[in-house]
Amino acid sequence: MIPARYLALIAADGLTPAASAAGRRAAEARELERVHAGEQLLLFATPGAVPLAPAGRGIAIGTLVADRHGGAALGEEPWPDAMRRFAATHWGDYVLFRPEPRGRAITVLRAPCATLGALTVSRDGMTVLTSDLDLLEAATGARQAIDWLFVAHHLGFPHLRTGRTGLAGVAELRLGESLRFAPEGVQRALAWTPWRFAAADRQVEDRREACDMVRDAVARSVAALVPSGRTVLLELSGGLDSSILAAALAAAGRDARAVNLVTPAAEGDERRYARATAAACGLDLAELAIGDMVDLTVPAGGRLPRPGIPAMLAPADRLLADHARACGAAAFVSGTGGDCVFCSPASAAPAADALRRFGIGHRFLRAAAEIAAIHQATAWQAGRMAWRQARRPPLHRWWPRTETFLRRDAVPQEPEPHPWLAEPDDALPGRRSHIRSILASFAHLDGYARHALAPSVFPLLSQPVIEACLRVPTWLWIAGGRDRSVARGAYRDLLPALVVDRRAKGGMDSYCVRAFEANRAALRPFLLDGHLAGAGLIDHAAIETYLRRSPDGRDDRFYRLLPIIDVERWLRALLG
Repeated sequence: MIPARYLALIAADGLTPAASAAGRRAAEARELERVHAGEQLLLFATPGAVPLAPAGRGIAIGTLVADRHGGAALGEEPWPDAMRRFAATHWGDYVLFRPEPRGRAITVLRAPCATLGALTVSRDGMTVLTSDLDLLEAATGARQAIDWLFVAHHLGFPHLRTGRTGLAGVAELRLGESLRFAPEGVQRALAWTPWRFAAADRQVEDRREACDMVRDAVARSVAALVPSGRTVLLELSGGLDSSILAAALAAAGRDARAVNLVTPAAEGDERRYARATAAACGLDLAELAIGDMVDLTVPAGGRLPRPGIPAMLAPADRLLADHARACGAAAFVSGTGGDCVFCSPASAAPAADALRRFGIGHRFLRAAAEIAAIHQATAWQAGRMAWRQARRPPLHRWWPRTETFLRRDAVPQEPEPHPWLAEPDDALPGRRSHIRSILASFAHLDGYARHALAPSVFPLLSQPVIEACLRVPTWLWIAGGRDRSVARGAYRDLLPALVVDRRAKGGMDSYCVRAFEANRAALRPFLLDGHLAGAGLIDHAAIETYLRRSPDGRDDRFYRLLPIIDVERWLRALLG
């Protein structure tokens, strides 16, 4: 499975010979083939990265599936209606380029649920749009400077990925967003929004129907995204989400092998559950021990537009890469995002939705009791919290803000806008949390070293699965006092009860504590004399005090320090 890479040069008034020549040199040096050559658009891509030519003057790079309504043609529809209809009838991990039927405009659409990058930089009347930073800098002939406002925002509003990147002048096309490049200027529009599927008239309130809908969506996603005839490697943690993918891979007849990573502490040993799932699904299972301590002060690998893989995950990343290389895996399959998509609630919000939908009555009281069972609280506590959430006014721009170990005046007061945060006035609190947790999942899919060997596929973050899950009312996801209840019900007949009914979840807390303590002394000069300190973004005194103190097993504030460490690693990879 070849990772898709592409390079596009766009100029509504026509590309200059010099720009075209620079683009050709950059593409040829990286063995990209020419896909389209016109006055306004010059497009190169990895051989085999153009899955099909959509009907009606369009070129898609990446993975494209046209399985709904026959994959309607683009036709003569004007922008942005054509892009909205395309996003409604196609899905996958793609970027679509369309020279308009009339005139000199070029329109671009990034898939609503994508990992394929879409970095842009504009200068001298031309826009370079590409999958990765290496191609962008090769085409422009310049290395980009750090955008320190991004750095402050990234640290202050964790897990929120907007259109800004960590490099000055480099933006990214957001999920489901379309651009139109025309002589009169550049226009921007949203072609897909999750709120369309969260609407009251789209909800499926019958639990059996909801289970069937979710299972069908997962099956279609796995069948379309996971290559057939090639070995793939499933990251099988033993949890519900990766186990659902194991069942779906087996049902689709994919040549999948599974790997389970084990940390030394008991909490990180999920082999019992992984073995049960592998046996039920007929998968070969390898069990690999994460034994090496990680050096948190090593600069991140490669040049990335944003901080990538957390340092704590580097040993696991290496193990997965080594095992994939040994078994010849063409792709990694990951259940990342399953907790969020399958609506595992962090609060009483699903009960608040039931209260808003049905009022005070048995449906609300049952939801309050079910959410109480999940969070080991009393029904009274859950009901009171749900009442408060149901009456709280809309929080259109709200996103958790942190100042821990940061200078308070360096962190922006409000997050940058994102179209998924523009919710309708009748948005339910549980659905708001659901959509925002899905958005947060997309902030953690790239920057892994193993992707140099083979790409990762994230079926649970595909458009069909997300759309199906948004159509399930949040109170159905907690039925029976279990989180992800609809997903459990959808796969109960294919997975062992040991896995489907489990409540506890494995973790890496002990591993992280040990790794942090082993790095404590080295982290003092690394952070206090680093780039973040030089830029005045961190609370120097607070970090110095924390790193000097004796270890305290009850103090987990080091988790707030880990993102700062990862940003410093990323900065050192870029700046030295």
